[in-house]
Amino acid sequence: MCPGSSRPSNKISPELQNRPKQTSSFLLSEAPINPSNNPNGRFETPFNSQQQSQELWLTNLVYVKDADSELIQAIAQDDQVESITEEQIAHLIEPIDMKKVEALADEKQWGVVKIQAPEAWQELGTLSGEGVIIATVDTGVRGTHEALKDNFVGEYGWFDPSTNTPTPTDNNGHGTHTSGTIAGGKGVGVAPGAKWAACRGCASSACYQSDLLACGDFFACPTRADGSSPDCSKAPNVVSNSWGGGRGNTWYNGVIEGWHAAKIIPLFSNGNSGPSCNTANSPADQNVIADPTSSQPTTLLTLPTSHFPELPWLVLMRLELLLCLQVRDKNLSYVKAKEFLLGQTDKNLVSSGRTCEGIPDNEFPNHVFGLIFMIQVS
Repeated sequence: MCPGSSRPSNKISPELQNRPKQTSSFLLSEAPINPSNNPNGRFETPFNSQQQSQELWLTNLVYVKDADSELIQAIAQDDQVESITEEQIAHLIEPIDMKKVEALADEKQWGVVKIQAPEAWQELGTLSGEGVIIATVDTGVRGTHEALKDNFVGEYGWFDPSTNTPTPTDNNGHGTHTSGTIAGGKGVGVAPGAKWAACRGCASSACYQSDLLACGDFFACPTRADGSSPDCSKAPNVVSNSWGGGRGNTWYNGVIEGWHAAKIIPLFSNGNSGPSCNTANSPADQNVIADPTSSQPTTLLTLPTSHFPELPWLVLMRLELLLCLQVRDKNLSYVKAKEFLLGQTDKNLVSSGRTCEGIPDNEFPNHVFGLIFMIQVS
């Protein structure tokens, strides 16, 4: 769309237009810049000095907090504004079962043993994921946790867009749990030799779009905790996201595409809503590698763990495989990972009698079993 080609009222999403007169937080998308229209290269916003706004460079969006309807209408008049949409709210993918662990020992936990992670690392000739940086977008990480305190990536490894805490912290516990499952020591993590980084995209069990987009910016080109001194060479290899909601939502695709371009592989939890058809959550139903936690796997590398919610080792399996590939090839891209995994997929499927979206579960590919991998590391 060219600047000025849309009527101001058509730029505003229906939910904002129909909302009673009250303040709303929203995101505006910039149209392609027309130098003759705007020689400064930026749209001219009528923000006052008290108005909170934030530019999100990876997705070409601007977040505006608590704006009234008059301000929204005024912004819509700007030719450099393409659309104005209400801020979305995603949610954490909560664990199915929470069990208290008294104390951590150095022996490997049962899930790590079940997926034969130690054997996989031995085959690769490495200890446990050295040289790989795995990041999480979650509730943060308690950096002093005994299983995580020794392999934090350090500077350029933490960002908190909502409360600006200077060091890794977690007031919820969910992010510490997910990061520990990935890279925790004391026997709890699949890849304790990897370094971890984190961004607090979920200040609580609710994850605001503005914070999630800011985390997308951060991992594409990390900064110090205060947002200064960006250094894109510090980007992680993989970003794991245990949040989502709804189906067919595309508002995070700009971040996903940016990560792909930066050779960062995005992972998303598929949700725990199975085993029915059409239960995959967004953004896991987009162009990403999906965490196998739903029986409606419409994306790469999905397993039917909603059929088996008591087996979290299936969730670990796809992550361990991906980290193995990253250890072998530090420049591994999403496209290369996808090609490798599709080439190693078991296509000899036995029907269980289920059909989703008109495709029987013994036809490859399908929406029941997804992709089942038979891989020998060599």
